[in-house]
Formats: sequence, structure tokens, C-alpha cells
Amino acid sequence: MKSLPTKGIRFSLRRFAKLFALGLIAAYGGVIVGLSYLYAYQLTRPVCPPPAQPPPGFREITLTTADGLTLGGWWRPPQNGAAILLFPGWGGGRTSMLHEAQFLTERGYGVASMDYRACAGEIQTLGYREVNEFNALLDFVLQQPEVSWVGASGFSVGGTTVILGAAARPEVRAVVASGNYANLYDEITADTAVPLSPKWQIQRLVALFFTFRTGISPARISPLEALPKLKSRPILLIHGEKEIQRTRGYAQQTAAGNSAALWIVPEADHGEYWLIAPEEYAQRVIEFFEAARAAPSNVKSDMDNIAVLNDIILALKP
Repeated sequence: MKSLPTKGIRFSLRRFAKLFALGLIAAYGGVIVGLSYLYAYQLTRPVCPPPAQPPPGFREITLTTADGLTLGGWWRPPQNGAAILLFPGWGGGRTSMLHEAQFLTERGYGVASMDYRACAGEIQTLGYREVNEFNALLDFVLQQPEVSWVGASGFSVGGTTVILGAAARPEVRAVVASGNYANLYDEITADTAVPLSPKWQIQRLVALFFTFRTGISPARISPLEALPKLKSRPILLIHGEKEIQRTRGYAQQTAAGNSAALWIVPEADHGEYWLIAPEEYAQRVIEFFEAARAAPSNVKSDMDNIAVLNDIILALKP
């Protein structure tokens, strides 16, 4: 009886093992790349909130951004001459900050809000190109005869939007930013991950795909770098106790300088500030804007400016 060609069988098994290993590597790579792209896609393509009727006292407005997008919004004129621009978080729109709109209008403030570019079918950039929306809404409000003073308030991505927008628009006299990240690349890679682990790889690939989809490196989207440009204006930063390390709230306050107050909401995570402390949240925001409006508009020296802003900050401390 002839012996079997064992050498040929061993070669075939070795080749099969190599092909199998390559297949596993390809499958692993496909899963990692696929999950990363899907996450980046979802970040940049949030679903637009459904349309709704404006609350009592508000009216519909239509705005056109500098890059040609037509977007809807709501406007309620002020009774005290002051108007606040509201910008929500990721996936939000004109309907997303009704809680703030209610307590602001109850105190006589005008309120303006609008949809993000996602509602026009455009890619969302988490605060960078959304500055176009900020400018369009600000330009509209500045044209209203009832308005003599403008502030802005934003949550999360909206906080980034108002910081980046106000940094280039001195017409905005005071800013409230809650739960905004310090730098988008740092936010994407914030969770601890062992180098070259699947989690580490996904984080870097998400940042890479974000760049491919938007044409903007996430490292360039940095409220931390924009805050020093607001040093002459009052800023209220609001962050939850459970997120303060991730959002680098202390570093943001330092970057903003003497003009910034930081409220850390005890036991709160991202977006839970008005759920955990609704009355205090409203009170602090109102008192901040009231103090900012009372500050002189033409401060003659840096020392005078610092003294005025320190009074505002002290007024907000418990």
C-alpha cells in the first residue's frame, strides 16, 4: 500500500492556517473600521428635530447663513431691551431649550433660537461651521428695534458654538456655556484606552473619519483656545460634577481669565444641571445676565474691567 503524501497535506494545512489568520485580521479590521465610520457618520448626521408650533409669544423666522443655508427659527421680542441667543446640543434645534426660554422670557428677556445645519441636509461639525448659524441669528436680533443688549447661552455643542461665535463678535456681551467640551479631539479620545487596543484604534479612526467627512481636524475645534478672546466679557461656565474632569471645566475657566465664573453642579452628569437643580439653574443664569447687563459697557481700563467682573463672579458664588 502506498503512503499518503504527508508533505503535501502539511503544506496545504499551513497555507489554510495562513489564509484563515489573514481572514481573521481582515474581519477584525473591517469591524474596527466599520464601527469607527458609523460613529463618525452619526456624529456628523444627527436627525433633525421634528417641526413644532412656536410657543405663545414667539413667532417663526427664516434665516440664511453666510454659506447659503436657509434655516428656521423662533423669536420673541424682549420687554427689557435684552435678548438671549439659545443654541442646543447635538441633534437639537429651535425646540430644544424651552426650559431656558421659559424662565428667560418670564423675566422680560427676548429669546431667539434656530435649527442647525443638519436640518438643511448638511453635515454637522459640532460647533465649527455652526458659527454661521450663530452669526445669522445674531445679525437678525441686532436688527430688531426692541434690542439694545445681546447675550448667548448654549449647551454642549451649543456651548462650543456660542464660545467660538462670540469670540469673533463683540456685540455679544455675555456668554453662558454649559457642558461644552474643551477640544473636540480630546473629547473623542477622552476615555482611557490601552495603546493599540480596539478602543484606542476606534477613537483615532473616529477622529480621522470626522476629518474626512467635514474637512476639519477635530483638534482645530477648541473652545479652550477661543475663551481667552472673551476675557473682556462675562462668562458663566456650567458643568456637572460627574463630567468636570472630562470637559476640563477648570482649564476652561483658567483660559477665560478673570471674567469667568464656574458653577459645578453637584452629582450632575452631562445635561442634568436643570434636572437636578432646576430652580438654582434658572436663578444663576438670570442673576448672571442681570449682573452682566448692569456692568459698564465702556470700561476704561483693565483694572476697572477686572473689578466689575469680579463683582459678577462673587454674586454668583453660593
